[in-house]
Amino acid sequence: MKRIVDVFTSDWSPEIIGTYIISIEGIINPIDLNHDQVDLRAFELEALRLAQDEGRGDADNLIAKVRG
Repeated sequence: MKRIVDVFTSDWSPEIIGTYIISIEGIINPIDLNHDQVDLRAFELEALRLAQDEGRGDADNLIAKVRG
């Protein structure tokens, strides 16, 4: 499952400091032969991790939102 996630500073400035395409696979459900849905917060946390690794800010100064 893929989602586009925008990262902002925590002051809610309208400027996007980073956009990420995050791909996370759900847990395989053998009964339905399908993947379970992944919580959207997991995509946001991964985008925040990537932004921190790239030096765009620290956890206290960044927020992430999945595009709807």
